[in-house]
Amino acid sequence: MPRRILQIVFLLLSASPVLAQEPIINCTDSVFCVPGVVGLPRSKGIVIKREIVRDYWIKSESGDGKSSAEVRRNRRWEFKLRAPIILKDGFKMAAGVKYFVEEFNFEQPDNLDYPFYQNLENRSLRSIRGEIFMVKPTRTNKYYLLRLSAGLNGDYQSESFAKNDFFKFSISPLIGWKKNDYVSYAFGVAFSYGFGRRSIYPLVAYNRSFNNQWGIETILPAEIKLRYSTLNLKNYFYAKAELHGSNYSIRLDEAKNDLVFLDKSEVRFLLTWEREIHDWLWFGLEGGLRSNINFDLSDDASISADVLVENRLNSAFVYNFSIFVVPPRKLLK
Repeated sequence: MPRRILQIVFLLLSASPVLAQEPIINCTDSVFCVPGVVGLPRSKGIVIKREIVRDYWIKSESGDGKSSAEVRRNRRWEFKLRAPIILKDGFKMAAGVKYFVEEFNFEQPDNLDYPFYQNLENRSLRSIRGEIFMVKPTRTNKYYLLRLSAGLNGDYQSESFAKNDFFKFSISPLIGWKKNDYVSYAFGVAFSYGFGRRSIYPLVAYNRSFNNQWGIETILPAEIKLRYSTLNLKNYFYAKAELHGSNYSIRLDEAKNDLVFLDKSEVRFLLTWEREIHDWLWFGLEGGLRSNINFDLSDDASISADVLVENRLNSAFVYNFSIFVVPPRKLLK
């Protein structure tokens, strides 16, 4: 029975161009245009990741005064799942779920009673989100993309607040063109928390494969990466820079029982190696430098919110290990 279930999962994952590599074809008026280019790896359907950020210092300033501490443990577990729900030549849709929990442990604080450190150490940051991905190809060289994401961020297990107090929503529509089998690009706009606070900003996507092994993938300002694969397609290497951002609803003062908002954003410079274990099962190793942009506590999630606790973080080394599932090659032929 477990083997049969795995076969069904693989079949579903391999059927969707949103999740798996499409056959490469030129866009003409007789076929539907697909956004994929030569050299892209098979998409990840199930991902389990463990991440660790090495020790770094945090310096804080608020109405409670100034303080600093060393963050000795900053760890994160992450789980992702994606699967198609509509499969038609002229329209594809896939759905996914993402869950992660992030933990902090402080050492050597100047002020042992500093509320921000106490609450962050005793309460993990959590997120559970559902995602919808849509692709609308046309019979020209044009295609449309839409991503919707919604879920709960922060201390949503608290019984003191309604779940909608922790609700976050984002949307990213794009319109794209495929120049040929090696080049595609798209433009759009994002309403999200990519910079830590709720904001709207433009998106520019550009995928270019120089040959079957080398390529570049970008969706600015979120990510830019250089890709290289071995000839047997069992190893992929990346050098990349990426923006990480989120916003958490948390309680800072138990007595007041008010919600505040942690604006978290950072840029990462990473080297990645992904290696096939057995066709559909892969592992990934990643490491590099994380540089903080924003880690402030605000009274609101909007771009114009007032800062309650201003924090400065040192740069730190980050690394992670992941296991993930991709569609088997024989189901993509």
